[in-house]
This record gives sequence, structure tokens and C-alpha cells, in this order.
Amino acid sequence: MRSAIGEAASAVLAAVGYTALTMDRVAEAAGVSKGTLYNYFEDKDALVLEVIDQAFTVLAGKIDETCTDSSPASWRLRQLARLVVTGVEELRALGQALCTGPMPPRLSAGLRERQMRMRERFVLLFRQAEAAGELRPGGHTPHELGRLLVLMVDGIINERILHAADCPDVERDVALLDECIQRLWFQEAP
Repeated sequence: MRSAIGEAASAVLAAVGYTALTMDRVAEAAGVSKGTLYNYFEDKDALVLEVIDQAFTVLAGKIDETCTDSSPASWRLRQLARLVVTGVEELRALGQALCTGPMPPRLSAGLRERQMRMRERFVLLFRQAEAAGELRPGGHTPHELGRLLVLMVDGIINERILHAADCPDVERDVALLDECIQRLWFQEAP
């Protein structure tokens, strides 16, 4: 039932945007009573966070696989950035629906929490790259590099969500990001 409600909420969100999304509309779309909806979700923000989590389930599995792969950390970082940008690109309509108006603090905090989890994955991979001697010398910490990479990825994602018509093909953005990661932070391959 929870999954079906999430799917209905996703459809309503895509159709009307976050601001116009109501629990009544979602209950009607899901074919359940409003009371049933509240048995599963405390409020609209909890419901939208569930929609986001459902949408990213497949991407999260691919991210986990990449992080635990035995390839060099430099490859895994570039692959992870690629997965995030292309994965979010596939969910652009969801991102656009969330940007229809001001975001309430709880939803904003939930998205920030997910962003911080991604940063920690980047930091972990930069630590592994540092331990393997893959990073260029320069004195930047894995935490600083992870933060910067998240900012780069977020910038690409935000522009693609908010100004899609002005963006190159997603593969071009990914190739540029990949080149930046390799050239800025990693040693040349022997």
C-alpha cells in the first residue's frame, strides 16, 4: 500500500508541482481515504520524501555497487559522479516539480541529509584514493575534495533541472565533469 501511495503521489507531484500537491489529491489518485494516507505518512513532506526515496531506489543500488567495486578509487569517483548526474537527469520531472515554489524547512532538511550522504561517499572514495597514492599532491583533504565534487555535481543538476533548454546533452556535461575530476585531482596513469 505504501508503495502504491508513493506512486500515486509521484504522478500528482509531476502533474501539479509541490505547491499544489495536497493529501486530498494524493488520496484520490491512490484510491484510498485521506485517513489511510495519514496512517502511512505524517504529512505532505514525509510523503514527498518517500516519493524521492522510491525514485532513487534503483540509482542507490548502482551507487552502492560502484562504491564497493574493486576498481581504482579514481574510476569509482568518476563513475559515481556519472551515475548521479545521469540518474537525476532521468528524474528531471521530479526535480522540476519540487522547484515549483518555496521548499519547506523539513523537506529542505531531508534533501540536505541525502546530499550529505552523497558527500560522505565521495569523501570515502577520496580517502581510498589518497591511501592508494592516486591523488595529485596538493594538500587538499578528502573532505574538501568531496565537498567540492558535490558542489560541482549539484551545480550541473540544478542547471539541468531549472534551465534544461540551455544545457548541452547530458553526456557532454558528464564527460566534462569526468575530465575535471581526472585532471584536477588524480595523478596521470603510468
